[in-house]
Amino acid sequence: MPAVPDRMPLALLPTPLQRADRLTEAWGGPTIWVKRDDLTGFGLSGNKVRKLEYHFAAARAAGADTVITCGAVQSNHCRATALAAAASGFACRLVLRSGDGSPPPTLEGNHLLDRLAGATVRFVDPDGYANRDAVMAEETNTLETGGAKVWVIPEGGSDELGMWGFVAAMAELADQLPRIPRSPVTVWHAASSGGTTAGMGWAIDRLGIDAHPVASSVGETAPEIRRRIDTIWTRAAEATGSALPGVDIEIVDRHVGGGYGIATDEELATQAEATALSGLLFDPTYTGKALHGLRLEIERGTYGKGDHVVFWHTGGGFAVFAHDFDAVLRDCAPGRDSGR
Repeated sequence: MPAVPDRMPLALLPTPLQRADRLTEAWGGPTIWVKRDDLTGFGLSGNKVRKLEYHFAAARAAGADTVITCGAVQSNHCRATALAAAASGFACRLVLRSGDGSPPPTLEGNHLLDRLAGATVRFVDPDGYANRDAVMAEETNTLETGGAKVWVIPEGGSDELGMWGFVAAMAELADQLPRIPRSPVTVWHAASSGGTTAGMGWAIDRLGIDAHPVASSVGETAPEIRRRIDTIWTRAAEATGSALPGVDIEIVDRHVGGGYGIATDEELATQAEATALSGLLFDPTYTGKALHGLRLEIERGTYGKGDHVVFWHTGGGFAVFAHDFDAVLRDCAPGRDSGR
């Protein structure tokens, strides 16, 4: 791997950094800024496309005509991969986890977009998904026996190649940070597969960016996320012949609620309030859960007036349509649908 791998331009960059004044006022704590990666492009919206730019460039250089990756039924990463494949002329095969290994009864949210983009799908149950690398290897063998040339993208695009998407993203943010009058700023973001956080930390270390990254887990324990980051860094250091980053990354795992993909009513209520105060759509699995975690940290006094927090909006708003907000909206706005 060269010092900086090639990328295939897919996203609309740079994404803006905006101050969320009404959210800041309502929550009574730090000045909240939003890094708008929900604006990386229609369909490909979200941070996932940043990682895919490097994977698709590598796939094309390798002569591949098919990509395969994995995730949950409502995976933002899988949806972004399917749409990027459609835009770039690749076939796409997805390994999706469902509760019992069967397709869901209805096409909705990201899964609907996967299918509209032409992706084919193999469903597995949670036990099968635990062996997802082996399942993708099996699918790769089947596809290549049929004449395809396959490029495998790991879960979340999170590896020593995909992390470069967020090395570049942090360099982009560094150009925008002079707008913020105090440093270092906290960069609060959802974390799961570790690639986003790994890229942030690598960039902060290599480029000397005055920022403190806080990874808010959406399901995994802090030690598990740390292990994933360390693995990515080790492989990237080996590939580039450079030293491991020395930057300190804070990982918070006290706001996972019911666990990955399980949104509590309290989390959905925070998400609904934030949308009403900002006009932004949040994903209950990632951005919604991370935003709720930030709110709880503000309430406990971790961040207060005079502090500045950049909330990295990693996109995924399509997943809103796969969650039930009825009870939350009735509680938040009684009488709204009464016809009065």
